[in-house]
Amino acid sequence: IEQQKSLFCTLTGIPGYVEKVGLDWDSDKKDLNVVMVQSLLPQKADFKTFGLLLDKPEYRAKHRRHVAAVAELILHKVYSQESIEPEQNGNVDLIVWPELAVNADDIDILKRLSDKTGAMIYTGLNFTSLPGFEGPNNISKWIIPTKTNNGRHFVERLQGKQNMMKDEADFIKPWRPYQLFIELVHPVFEKERGFCLTGSICYDSTDIKLNADLKGKSDAYLIPALNMDVNTFDSMVDALFYHMYQHVVLVNSGEFGGSVAKAPYKERHDKLITHVHGAQ
Repeated sequence: IEQQKSLFCTLTGIPGYVEKVGLDWDSDKKDLNVVMVQSLLPQKADFKTFGLLLDKPEYRAKHRRHVAAVAELILHKVYSQESIEPEQNGNVDLIVWPELAVNADDIDILKRLSDKTGAMIYTGLNFTSLPGFEGPNNISKWIIPTKTNNGRHFVERLQGKQNMMKDEADFIKPWRPYQLFIELVHPVFEKERGFCLTGSICYDSTDIKLNADLKGKSDAYLIPALNMDVNTFDSMVDALFYHMYQHVVLVNSGEFGGSVAKAPYKERHDKLITHVHGAQ
């Protein structure tokens, strides 16, 4: 009860929940290897052409092929990295996809990708109507591989979006009953609080109440986005990683670019991990 009190997000009025994760790390594990995915579908215009849920058969086939092709591209990237850094053993810890990037029916592709890389995956899902709630909703999903005595299985958890962009507001219903924290348990420090990941979908990251609530509770803030206002979000990330004093990773759709990862270090050349500009 005391732990839950400490996790409660008082300004936004929502509880925080922790999912503890052990990923079979070696005892000398020091780095978190992250893949940022700038997939190209869906495009903004697709929602007008094929409907909000993007569930028309002709689009579903095209979208699924794209997700599979990008997943294969990630594997090639991992293998090419391994060829120059053999000590990495193709190791990837986390793969982050953009907002609305994957249909719920295509999660099987991401699970196969997780199987081959051993990575957790955090992805935006196409607009989805959650059972028992007014929808459709904008949600993201964590896919976390775990091993038990009975073999491998996946922990799947949802993170909702409360604040809608202008073009969503008339159609998509808010759903953010809690804030999820993924706590990564290190084998050497099992009795200490692990490195905590948390995420917000696109426009939710501009909620300064939520930003303040998360300070001190998380160590890395992940933002899947489908956002054409790249310059504004660049400025926001500059403010966030300083204000929250943690790593901030924003992954935008390849339609607009502007994906960025920054670290809370003093020197400018240490702050910027990666920044990918350029549309399409």
